[in-house]
Amino acid sequence: MKKKMIALAAVLALSLTGCGEKPASSVTASVNGTESSSPEAGSTEEYGEVVIKNGDRTITFTSMPQNVLCCNLYSAENMVMLGLEDYIAGKNVPANKAEAPLPELEEKFRSIKEIDTSHENAVALDTDLIIGQISSFQESKWGSYEMFESKGINCYTITGTIVENETIEDVYTDIENLGKIFKVEDRAQALVAQMKQEIAGVQKAVSGIGEKDKVKVFVMDSFKGNQLYTTSAGLQSNLIELAGGINVTRNMADSRWFHTSVETIVQTNPDIIIFNDYGQQTIEEKMAFVNDNPALADVTAVKKQAYLTIPLVAVMQDIRASHACKTLAEYFYPEQFEK
Repeated sequence: MKKKMIALAAVLALSLTGCGEKPASSVTASVNGTESSSPEAGSTEEYGEVVIKNGDRTITFTSMPQNVLCCNLYSAENMVMLGLEDYIAGKNVPANKAEAPLPELEEKFRSIKEIDTSHENAVALDTDLIIGQISSFQESKWGSYEMFESKGINCYTITGTIVENETIEDVYTDIENLGKIFKVEDRAQALVAQMKQEIAGVQKAVSGIGEKDKVKVFVMDSFKGNQLYTTSAGLQSNLIELAGGINVTRNMADSRWFHTSVETIVQTNPDIIIFNDYGQQTIEEKMAFVNDNPALADVTAVKKQAYLTIPLVAVMQDIRASHACKTLAEYFYPEQFEK
């Protein structure tokens, strides 16, 4: 049977003018025709005080951060999309080939240093702000909150990794908070508005799909032996639902990601299987595992070869999420998007 595989082309059409050099007095930028200005970098008098609630922690800024370490691709992309690339002192070394910036951002990413994970490397950058997932802030990784705060370095944790059940609203929160910290609220609002508009368009397109007609989806993240790794909650699950689908493993575990067995696919009988692509196992290996397993021969998705490949970075905590939602919906219900 012919395999059907669609890879996500996560390209957002945004017109952004970056900050250029770190401002000596002020910088005026235009986002979708809206001008915004940032005050003199490091000027306490003009900057004032910015207080950000970040989970259970409160972060106070009295001057604009000058050297930001982005512990993952997602935080770096959000910075660059807001025209703040000149404030990035470094970012993490990619964990796999799939962890690559959006094509339209590649040129700006070339000038960003890639840093191996260690507390010593983070401090050596003369960093004054660290942005990362909650897992980044461990002594064995970039360093704990206490380790950084004792050196006067602020830590911002990506919201989706510290809330109970991550949704696209948490992506908006991070973009809006960056806007506040760097005094580019207009740019942040414009970017969030564009994402919300794309999500609204998707929901309008699939609004006529009745509950009994919604496609059932299984997320195949990885496998080991007869054990599968999939999602129970979080952003990818939220995007599937916003796209009009049903995640068949929703709430099967208390954790967002969990291990299960092939029998779960048999029992839930999904219409579509999503393969997450992030390099540790190839898509071909994942498909072969599903196609060559006799127990799955009668599963609807396998019989129809209804497979969708999604780069894992597309369903993580950044600006790609809204476009990923549209890609899901277009695959789930192509007839709803025919012109």
